[in-house]
Amino acid sequence: GEANLDVAVEMLHESCMVDPRVQFYFESAQSKQRQFRRKMYQFMCGSFGSFVQYDNALLRPAHYTMNITDRHFDAVVELFLKAVRDIGVAEEHVSDCKALLGCVRGDITTGCTVRMELARKKIAESGGDGLFQLMGGLEAVLSAMDRLYELVERDPRIQMFFEGSKLAKIKRSQTDFLVGTLGGPSKYEGRTLDAIHCVLNVSSYHMDCFLQNFGKALLDVGLEQDVVDQVTVSLEVLRPMILTNVVPPPPEKKKKGWAKVRLLAKVKGAED
Repeated sequence: GEANLDVAVEMLHESCMVDPRVQFYFESAQSKQRQFRRKMYQFMCGSFGSFVQYDNALLRPAHYTMNITDRHFDAVVELFLKAVRDIGVAEEHVSDCKALLGCVRGDITTGCTVRMELARKKIAESGGDGLFQLMGGLEAVLSAMDRLYELVERDPRIQMFFEGSKLAKIKRSQTDFLVGTLGGPSKYEGRTLDAIHCVLNVSSYHMDCFLQNFGKALLDVGLEQDVVDQVTVSLEVLRPMILTNVVPPPPEKKKKGWAKVRLLAKVKGAED
């Protein structure tokens, strides 16, 4: 059973590396990728009833600051269920897999849920231009935008969206828009977000990379993490307006020769 589970975890990891919904969380050096894949396998061994190799008490602290939402968790579960189906698992056992993984949803998403909900409450309590003033006003936002553009212009993951002769104009326009979004005085009169992004094919992966850079820029200019969380919440609501023309990832090629999985003891009814 363990060998076949290893196959399913390998397929899951490969899918996560190219799926724009979760790709952001699976980027690392080769050595770290192997370590991460191994931990996934060890966790699932224990969860599915084999000998315990991973302490589940580590799940919550390991994921607390990673901004993993239910959307990300559901995408990973979906990819894993596809993997076990692809290697021949009966549908009733696929349901068992889904239920077992669902037991750890809270451990993986609670950090983001708690921090973002606290940020929403602070935004609501401050009202109006509260967040903008908390950030330090226009001067601080301009400094953060300068730092942001230093980062994105060097980031190979998204630099293709921040180059060309019109970059200075784009920066001014984006700054005006963000000032207004964060509660400050804005004279933005440009196009709507969906109109701007409909031809750019920005994916969730690109959006995650941008938010990561913006968070780093805010920290670099001296803002505290709780303020960064409030900014993240304010920008996250824009995601549906930005991801207007996303091309889905190409279908994976079927891998030939995989043995039919023999689920572990806790997944009842599996055949050897």
